[in-house]
Amino acid sequence: MAAISSASTDKTQNLIVWLLTLENDGSPPKDKKFLRVKQCVNQANAIRFRIPAGYAASMSPVLLTNYPLDGSEYDRSTFHRRQFIKDNGSDMICDFLVEKPGPYQYSIEYTVLKASSKGDGADNGTKVTKTSPVSYFLVDPQIYLNQNWLSLDGIVVQSASSKWLGPLNRWSKIFSQSSELGYNMIHFMPIQKRGESNSPYSIYDQLDLDDSIFSGMDVDITSTSSDDKAKRWALLENEIKSMESDLGLLSATDVVWNHTANNSEWLQHHPEAGYNVKNSPHLRSAVELDGAIANFSSELDKYGVQRMVHSEKDIDRVIDAFNNNVLKGLNLWQYYVIDVEETVKDVASLIDQQVASDTDHEISEYNVQENDASLNFLSGKFRINKTLGHRFGRNPDPQVALNVIYSICGSGASKDEVLNRLRKILDFVNLPLYREYDQDLTAIKDNIRNRVVYERLSKDSPKFQKPINDRYRLVEPLFTRLPRNEVTKHLSEDEMALANNGWIWAGNPLDNFAGPESKVYLRREVIVWGDCVKLNYGDKPEDNPWIWEHMKEYTMTMARLFHGFRIDNCHSTPIKLAEYLIDHARTVRPNLYLAAELFTQSEETDNLFVYSLGINSLIREAMQAWDVKELSRLIHRHGGQPFGSMDLECLGVPGTFKDKNGKEIDCTVAPIRGSLPHAIFFDCTHDNETPFKVRQACDALPNAALVAMTASAIGSNKGYDELYPHLLDLVNETGLYSILDDPLSVGIGKPKQILNELHQKMTEYQEVHVHHEGEFITVHRQHPVNRDGYLLVAHCAYPGANENAHFSNPRLYYTKAEPIFAYRLKVDTSSHQDKAGSPDKCLRGLSSELVDLGTPSLVNGSDHQGEFVELGLPHNFGPGSVLLIRTHIEHISTELEEMIRQGCDDIMNKLDLGALNAVLYRCSSEEHDTVGTGIYEIPSFASLPYAGLQGWMSYLSKIVSSNDLGHPICDNLRQGHWALDYTVNRLDSYKGLYPELEKLAEWFSKIFLLAKQAPNFLMPKYFSMAITVAYKSATKRALSLLNSDITRLSDFSRSLALTSIQMVGATKSSTLRPQDKDGQLTLAAGLPHFTTNHMRCWGRDTFIALDGLLLATGRLDEARDHILGFGSTMKHGLIPNLLDSGRFPRYNARDATWFWLKAVQDYCRESEEGLDFLNVKVTCRFPDDNTFVPWDDEKAYSRERSIAQTIQDIMEHHAQGISFREWNAGPSLDQAMRNEGFNIDIHVDWKNGGLIKGGNLFNCGTWMDKMGDSEKANIRGIPGSPRDGADIEIIGLLKYTLNWLAELSESQKFPYSGVTNVTVDDKNTSISYAEWRDLLNNSFERQFYVPEDQSLDSEYHVDSNLVNRRGIYRDTVGGLNAWADYQFRPNICVAMAVAPELFDADHARTCLEKMGELLRGPLGMRTLDPGDQRYRPNYDNSNDSDDPLVAHGINYHSGPEWVWCYGYYLQALLNFYSRNDTETQTTIQAIYSLLLPHSRCIDTTPYAGLPELTNLDGAYCHDSCPTQAWSSATILALLYKISKIQHKS
Repeated sequence: MAAISSASTDKTQNLIVWLLTLENDGSPPKDKKFLRVKQCVNQANAIRFRIPAGYAASMSPVLLTNYPLDGSEYDRSTFHRRQFIKDNGSDMICDFLVEKPGPYQYSIEYTVLKASSKGDGADNGTKVTKTSPVSYFLVDPQIYLNQNWLSLDGIVVQSASSKWLGPLNRWSKIFSQSSELGYNMIHFMPIQKRGESNSPYSIYDQLDLDDSIFSGMDVDITSTSSDDKAKRWALLENEIKSMESDLGLLSATDVVWNHTANNSEWLQHHPEAGYNVKNSPHLRSAVELDGAIANFSSELDKYGVQRMVHSEKDIDRVIDAFNNNVLKGLNLWQYYVIDVEETVKDVASLIDQQVASDTDHEISEYNVQENDASLNFLSGKFRINKTLGHRFGRNPDPQVALNVIYSICGSGASKDEVLNRLRKILDFVNLPLYREYDQDLTAIKDNIRNRVVYERLSKDSPKFQKPINDRYRLVEPLFTRLPRNEVTKHLSEDEMALANNGWIWAGNPLDNFAGPESKVYLRREVIVWGDCVKLNYGDKPEDNPWIWEHMKEYTMTMARLFHGFRIDNCHSTPIKLAEYLIDHARTVRPNLYLAAELFTQSEETDNLFVYSLGINSLIREAMQAWDVKELSRLIHRHGGQPFGSMDLECLGVPGTFKDKNGKEIDCTVAPIRGSLPHAIFFDCTHDNETPFKVRQACDALPNAALVAMTASAIGSNKGYDELYPHLLDLVNETGLYSILDDPLSVGIGKPKQILNELHQKMTEYQEVHVHHEGEFITVHRQHPVNRDGYLLVAHCAYPGANENAHFSNPRLYYTKAEPIFAYRLKVDTSSHQDKAGSPDKCLRGLSSELVDLGTPSLVNGSDHQGEFVELGLPHNFGPGSVLLIRTHIEHISTELEEMIRQGCDDIMNKLDLGALNAVLYRCSSEEHDTVGTGIYEIPSFASLPYAGLQGWMSYLSKIVSSNDLGHPICDNLRQGHWALDYTVNRLDSYKGLYPELEKLAEWFSKIFLLAKQAPNFLMPKYFSMAITVAYKSATKRALSLLNSDITRLSDFSRSLALTSIQMVGATKSSTLRPQDKDGQLTLAAGLPHFTTNHMRCWGRDTFIALDGLLLATGRLDEARDHILGFGSTMKHGLIPNLLDSGRFPRYNARDATWFWLKAVQDYCRESEEGLDFLNVKVTCRFPDDNTFVPWDDEKAYSRERSIAQTIQDIMEHHAQGISFREWNAGPSLDQAMRNEGFNIDIHVDWKNGGLIKGGNLFNCGTWMDKMGDSEKANIRGIPGSPRDGADIEIIGLLKYTLNWLAELSESQKFPYSGVTNVTVDDKNTSISYAEWRDLLNNSFERQFYVPEDQSLDSEYHVDSNLVNRRGIYRDTVGGLNAWADYQFRPNICVAMAVAPELFDADHARTCLEKMGELLRGPLGMRTLDPGDQRYRPNYDNSNDSDDPLVAHGINYHSGPEWVWCYGYYLQALLNFYSRNDTETQTTIQAIYSLLLPHSRCIDTTPYAGLPELTNLDGAYCHDSCPTQAWSSATILALLYKISKIQHKS
C-alpha cells in the first residue's frame, strides 16, 4: 500500500478509503445513517460515496456536504458541492480525504426526468432536481498527550470537583496521585463561582472562577477588575499546562448551558434570559399557584394545622387545608375557559354599532351538532387559544365571534336569536375547556401531595422531620423571585419570577418543558432544581442576544483552557444552541474532545445529539448494572469486536484514490460499517452511588477491573479507588480530597494502576471475548495481528454473592499464559471514620486490605482440539477477587494472511467458463450427476445452495459484512475442519473434467494446512478470507470473459451476467446430442429443480433465455451450440419442448419453435457469422418428420439440413397445418394427460388474418403448461390454462419472424420467398412472407383489441358479453372456451416487445398502464387479472384440497407472479414510451427504479439469481425455483438493449 501525506500530522500515512454505497434515492442504508471515521496514528482516511448505475440518484449526482472540501474554515450552514464521476464507466463515485474533526452532514442532489403530462410525445418533459435526506458522519478528534497520539479508546479519565480539591496549590499533589494511578485525563466539575447552594453545577458567574480555588493564596479574590480576573485565569491555565507537561494529564471540564444559579447577579440585569411571565405569558397561572403555595407555607398556623407532619394522615390534613382554603380560591378555571357573558356582551355591542360581519361559507354549510367533530370545527373557527395566558384569555375576538355566529344564523336573524345561539354555542365550546381544567386540577392536587409525602416521610430527603415554613415550604418553589433593589426596581412584576430548571419523569428530552405548549409548571410535574434558573435562549441568537453571547464567551474560554468538554444535562440542551456553542468552541480548539450524558431512553434520540453536536463519547455507567448478567452485557457492548473478527482482512480490496492534484494513490478500499456512538465507560460517576451502598464494598475491585478491560474510553470518580463509602453530596459536602502518601497502598490503588496503564496499552487489542458464568465474568482481549492478549477473571460481589461459587476452568488452546496478579479486596465497613472525625477534615475511604492471592493454576494439556493451557483460580478467590494473566497464541503463521491476500488470480485466469461454473456453482443434483458427491450441509441450519464458492459466499458475504461470528457456519468452522477438507476434495474430484482445477485445489490445500494449526476461533476468519479472495478472483475472471457492454453497466448487471455462468454447465446426464462427450455445456432451465436428465434442457426456456444469458453476455459459441442442438431435433415443424439430449424429445409445445426462430435471428444479428449461419448444416435426429427411431439407430443423425431449410420447413409445416399424435402417447409419457391431450393440432387461420391457432382443451402447448392431476378435485388431465386458439405471444413472435424473412427474401438473402401448398378458401396457393406479414398487420388490432368504449365493440372481433376488462388485448383468439380469450394476462408483453408495430400505440400505452396497475408485482407479473374469478395468486403444489382452482398447484399460471414476463413488460414500456430522447431517458430511469427489487433480490437470495415466480405481491414461494434462467435472461436482454440505446446517444 502506498502512503499519503497527511496535512494534519505531516506524517506519512497509509490510506483507507471507506466506501459507502448509497440507496436508490441517494440516502445511506438504514444501518449506516450515522458513520464514525476513526482517526488512527499513521493512517489517513477518505470517504467514497458510491451510487450504483441505474439508481435514480445516479443521474447527474452532486454531493452536498458541509465538510470543507476546499480547505476553508468549517461553517455548519455552508454546503460545498462536488460532482460524482463515473467509476470504470458504470457506477458513480465521489470521494475526499477527511482530516478535520467534527460532525458533518451530507446529502445527494440528482436529476429526475419527469415525463410529459400530455402523453403525446410533443413535450420533451422536464428535469426535476431532487435531494436525498440529510445524513451524517463524525470525524474523531486527533488527541495528543505531550505530543504522543492518544486514541479515544486509550482515554482514562478521573472526575474531580474543585470544591473538594481545595486551593490551587494543593492540586499538583492530588493530581500526581492520579497520574501515578495511571489516569491520563482529569475531568473537572464546573470550576466557576458557585451560587448560594454551593453546588458546582449551580454556577453564579460563568466568566469568573470560584474563590475557593485561590483560598489561602496570595490572590485578590474580591477584585472584579478585568486584570485581576485575567490573573486568576492565568494561574489556572498554568496549572492545566503543567498537569500535561509534568504529570501526563489532559484536562476536561463540564459545560453547563441549561441553567444558571438562582442568585446569579446578572439575572437582575437580564431577566429575559430566563422564563418569566413577560416573555412566557403561558406561565402566569403557574407563577400564581407557586406564590400561593409559598404564602400558605408561611401562614399555615391560621388554617389550624400543624407545621410538623409525621404520617400520611398529617399530610392529608395539610393538603385538605390547602385545597379548600387556597387552591379553590385561586379560581384557576378562569385561565381555561371562555367568559360567555362577556363575549356575548362584546358581540352585542358590535351589533348595536352595526358592524358588518363576513360570512364564512364553510360554516354556513356545516351542520353543527353536539359531537367532537363540531367541537373541533367550532374551536378552530372561534380561533380558541390552545395555550393558557391571562384569565379568560381564551375569549374569542368579538369580530371573529360575530362572523361565526352570523355565518351560522344567517344575516336575517334577529339580535336576540343571534345572541342566544351564540351563548349556547359558547357553552358547548367551553365543555372540553372545563374538562381540561378538571384534569389539570386533579394533577395539581396529586402531584403536590405525592411530593409532600416523598419530602416529609423519606429519610433521604432534606425536609425529613422539618417543619413546613418559609425555609421548608410545603413543596419546593418552581420559580425564583428576583429581589427588589436598585437594579430591579424598573422591572415589572411579570419579570420578577423566573422558572427554575429541573426534569420531567418520562418526558421527551427534545421538548421544551417551559415552552408555551407545556403545562408542567402549572401541573407541578417538574422535578425541580431549586438552585437553578432555566435559561431561555429562544431558537437563535437574535431571539435573546445577550445570553447567547454570554454563553459563547463562557464556552470559548473553556475551550481555550481544556482539552475536552463534558456537556452537562445534554439531553435537555436545545440542539441548535449546543451546535452554535460547540462550533465556536472548535474554532478555538479544533480537536476538542466531547463527552456527554444522555438519558433520552431512545437510541435514535441519542444519535440525534451525537451526530448534530459531534459527541465523541457517550457516558455509560457500570454502576447502573443491577446484576452480574447486566454488567456482563454492558462489558460486552463496550468490549470491542469478537475474537477472529473479519474486518479489513476480508472486506478490504486494493484500490486507488486521486488526491487534490489528480495523482492516483494506492489505497485500501473497504466498506464502512454503521456506527454506534463511542462510549466512555465509568466504573462509577459522580452521580452514582458507590458499591458500598448498592452492592458490596469489595465489588469496587472487580467492577473497576472489568471496566478497564473494555475497548472504550474509561473513567472513574475521584474517591472510588480510595473506597469512599457514599456518593458525595455536591451541595452539602465540605471536606477535601486527601493527599495520600502512597496512593497505591490505599483501596484498590495498586491493581487500578496496572489496569489503567494496561488499558492505554491495549488500544489496538480490539478483539474481545466476554463470558458470564454465575458470579464470574471473564474478559479476554487480544491484538488482532500478533495475538498477544490479556485475560481477566472477576468474581463480582453483588448482594448474596457466594464464597464458593462455581467456576468452570477455561482452556486456552495453542496459548502460552503468564500470570500478572491475583487480588482480593477485603473491606472493613464497621469502623469507618468520615472526614468529620479526622483531624484534617479530609475525605477518607473505607478501611480495606488488598490480599495477594498468589499465582493462579496454569496447567498444560491436550485433547482432540489440540494443545491447551487450563486456567484454575487461586485459593480463596471469593467475591471481590480478580486475576489477570497475559496470553500469547502460538503456531500462527505470519505468512498465512499474506498468502491469502496474494490471491489466486494466476490460477483463475487459466480457467474457462465451464471450469468456472464448477468452481463457483453446481447445485446438489448437478454435483451428484457429475462427480457423485453432494453439497456441504451445516447441521441444524441448512445445506449450502451450491457446492462451489457461491454456496459459501451467499452466507459469508453477510457474515463478514456484519461480523456475525455467531452464525451457524462459523460454529461449524470452529468445531472442525470439515468445510476446509470439503472445499479441497470437491475441486480434486473435478480434475478429470477440468485438469486446471488441480492448481486451485493445491492453493487451497496450502492455505488450509496453515489455518488448521491456528486456534478454532480463528477458523471462520481464515476460511472466509480464503473463500472471499478466491470468489472475487473467480468472478473477476468470469466477468472478463463476458461481454463488457453488460458487465460494465452496474453491480446488478454483473450479478445477472454471472447467472450465465451459474446456469450453463456440464452434466453427464444431459447434453445437446446423445453422442456429445463429457464437458458439453448446456443451459439449465432453473436451479435446483431443472438440472439433470430430460428435465434440464427445455425448448421454450432455453430460447427465451438465450438472448439474455448467452447473446447479451457474448457467449456466442454456446448460443450457436444450443440453436444447432435443438435445430437438429426439429420434427413435425416443431422444436421439442423437452430435449432429453435428443434421445426422446417431446413435441408438445407450440411456442418453443417461435422462440427458437427468434433466437436464430438474434444470433445472426449479434454474431460475426451473421447470415452465413443460415447455410450451416445440422445433422437431423430423425430420418423424416414423421418417423421415430431410437437415437442410436443407424437412421438417426443420418441426414443433414441447413438452418435456412429448417426455418423453411417450420414455416411450411405451420402454413400447411400440423396434426399428429405424440410418439409413445399414454401414461408412460405423461401420467396425468388424457388421451385427447396427446393429439397435436396447429393450423393457420388464413381467413382471419393469418393467425396461427392450435391446441385443445386437454393439452397446454404454451409456457402456461400446468396439467391438472388431482383426482380429489376431479381435474386430472385438465390443464390449468390450455390457451388453445391463437396465442398473442406466438402471434407476436410469428410477426417478428415474418418481418425478418420478408426482408431477407426481398433482398435475396434467404432462398425462400414464402410458403407453398397452402390451402386458402379451398384452393392450393402460395403466400409470400410479405403477404403473410401484411395480413397480420391488418388484422391484429381487430382480432385482439378490446376497446375501452363498449360502443366500439362492433369494430373489433369482440363479444361484449364475455368482456371482463377493457382497454386491453385478448390473451387468445378462437379458443374453445371463448371466455378464456378475454383473460388479461402478461403474454401481451412478449408481443409488444418483439412486434410493437402490430399495436396501435395509444391502445398499447393504455394497456400497459393497466398492466402496471393490475398485473405488475414487485418482481414478476401476475399471470392473471386479479379481477378474474379464477385468480389465485399463491402457488402451493402440495395443496391436496378438492378445490379445482388450486388443487395440486393447478393455479401455477392463474395469479402467481412470474419473473421472466417482467423483462418483456419493461421492454414493452421502452418500446412505447420512447417517442423522443427525453422520454426515452425518463423511461429508462423508471425501468431502473422498477428493477430495484430485482437487484435486492439477487443480492440477498442464497442462490444468487432471480426466482421462477413469487406468490402475491412478491411473497416467497416455496415451490418456485429460486433461480431461473429466463428470469435473469429477459432482464439482461433489456439491459443490453438499454446499453445500446445509451451508447448510441
